Amino acid sequence: MAGSVAPHAKVSTDALSLLNEVEPDLVYITTPPAAHLEQTLAALERGAHVVLEKPIVLNVHEADIIGEAADKAGKIVHVCHQLRYLPGVHELIEILKGQRVALSHIWLYRMAPDIPGNWNRNWGGGHVVEWGIHYLDLCRYLMGTDATEVHARYADVVLQGQPNWDNWDAYAMNLQWANGAIGGYASTYALKPGIQNNGGLRIIAEEGMAEFDWMGCRWITPDGTQEWTSEQGSAERDLSSAMFDAIEQNDPSLIRQSYADAVRTHRLVMGANESAETGTIISLR
Repeated sequence: MAGSVAPHAKVSTDALSLLNEVEPDLVYITTPPAAHLEQTLAALERGAHVVLEKPIVLNVHEADIIGEAADKAGKIVHVCHQLRYLPGVHELIEILKGQRVALSHIWLYRMAPDIPGNWNRNWGGGHVVEWGIHYLDLCRYLMGTDATEVHARYADVVLQGQPNWDNWDAYAMNLQWANGAIGGYASTYALKPGIQNNGGLRIIAEEGMAEFDWMGCRWITPDGTQEWTSEQGSAERDLSSAMFDAIEQNDPSLIRQSYADAVRTHRLVMGANESAETGTIISLR
């Protein structure tokens, strides 16, 4: 199959052997999260920069190990929080700058994950790690703030007992943001087949509402709506272009997120799972 799609590509089933043979300048790691630590460290040790699929790993300790290795190697690790590259994001950062914000609201209603591995929360991390992380990272970027506290709950009612299912079918979370706003998150994988998936992000500020989905964003006020749209996959392509420029010009500021900042988003989603599993409020200060 790879030969028909990319006849120039070299196919291997052993990532570490391939790294030794090819000696790449840049490595994309899109394997399951459990493989990320070993493969990212191997790429860095061989002198490559890395574009790393989220989640970084499935705990905070290993995420810190990757950061230390990247610093030691002097290489860039850019985590795929690609919604930062949607058109209109920088315009909305400027619009929201200095405004008081009341609420961020993230939601997703869908059927069970289309990636079979994500049916197992120990493989993909569950709702907020495998999906919600994108919009939570975007909230941090747009508002220029961090979450200070998270309180989460999960349920497994509708899909419990389904073959190969070991996940939560519903997830809810409350957030306290450092800028004073509060946040809500609600997602479910229990949507009946045949009902259209629905999801997105809204931020309610004093002068209007910012609204996002996977294809773009809008700024809505009583005076009208500004809208920015994109083609499918454009954010991912723009992330790659920014990474290429950063490597060629030796200028990490050309990408929209440092690894250290990506880890702050990672700590947020790990804190959410800890809260859901323990039934406690988790401080992120």
